[in-house]
Amino acid sequence: MIRGVLFDMDGVLFDTETLGQELMPKAARAYGQQMDKALYHRLLGVNEHLSRQIIAEAYGEDFPFDAFHDLFLQYFIDIAQRGELPLKPGLAQCMEGLKARGIRIALATSTQRPVVECYLRNTPVLQHCFDDTVCGIEVPRGKPEPDIYLEAARRLGLTPDQCVGVEDSRNGLRSLRAAGVVSVMIPDLLPFSEELAPYVDHCLPDLTHLCPLIDKLNAL
Repeated sequence: MIRGVLFDMDGVLFDTETLGQELMPKAARAYGQQMDKALYHRLLGVNEHLSRQIIAEAYGEDFPFDAFHDLFLQYFIDIAQRGELPLKPGLAQCMEGLKARGIRIALATSTQRPVVECYLRNTPVLQHCFDDTVCGIEVPRGKPEPDIYLEAARRLGLTPDQCVGVEDSRNGLRSLRAAGVVSVMIPDLLPFSEELAPYVDHCLPDLTHLCPLIDKLNAL
């Protein structure tokens, strides 16, 4: 019986990964570096610790990661504070449907809590939606390890197999699979592929299909 949904944030609830594809290279250029799509894609769905390692490999240990990262986040905070963060299709309908079904909802995102709180505070459709949130480095290991999804399920008072997790990145999908959560992919920048198939139980075109899927799973 599915009783909870665990959502990733960027690329699942907000259409921020497309924006990030412009803004992260912009932040890198501010500190004298170029960033291609391959490097950007490696950074999707990972927490700050792993991002730091990836950037150090690409740009060297002397690269000012903290300043670069703060600038990148500030771009998004400015957009959020203007109420201009783009939402993924079907978001409001999906949240309303989950609440109507009595499904508990958690957010499990690699993004830092102050940024998450800024996003939610400035997005009326998401205020009061989440029963709990797990953010950034609040668990010992980030995605693709299972910690964040195990903790999100625990905070909802549920076992992993009672939860559906919704992701768009390879690291996030691997995290769901390792946690034993029913894995749903809604593709964003990364398309579904045979390489991802071992980590994906269900692939949906958008959020409007999530409640019907849960109804189907609960009818089995």
